[in-house]
Amino acid sequence: MTPHALSRLHKEDVKLFLKVRDAINHLPNIDLGVDGDKKKIVLSCHILARAVAIVFDLELVSGYLYPDYEHSWVTTPNGNIIDVYPVGVFGGPFLVDGTEYSPSRWHYLRNDEKILSRVGFDKPSFKLSVQKIVCALSKTKGLV
Repeated sequence: MTPHALSRLHKEDVKLFLKVRDAINHLPNIDLGVDGDKKKIVLSCHILARAVAIVFDLELVSGYLYPDYEHSWVTTPNGNIIDVYPVGVFGGPFLVDGTEYSPSRWHYLRNDEKILSRVGFDKPSFKLSVQKIVCALSKTKGLV
């Protein structure tokens, strides 16, 4: 059965999504170390979205998952959303029709101002975590 949403998505976005999904699904467990407060760093949507944006040359978006959950994702060249680390979902990533006709699209609220400052995107430990995932994704990207 072909989902109706697939008829609305650009074929190149679907191919790109499948590459991103496969690369993520082949990622091994990676020890991201500890932050400045000696707390274990856990892979987050913010880390993974930044790494995916770098490796696949996609636009990174940070904002909110409706109504107010801080979140990061990437968008395709045609404006569709790839949620690389869906919040509270087992499974993923998934591709969301980014057109105004898609009700799912409205769950992703872009806010390019530095609203997520408490996440600490500028911390060396955060940046190092992103680089570790970039390295691993670059390797898995070649496997698929």
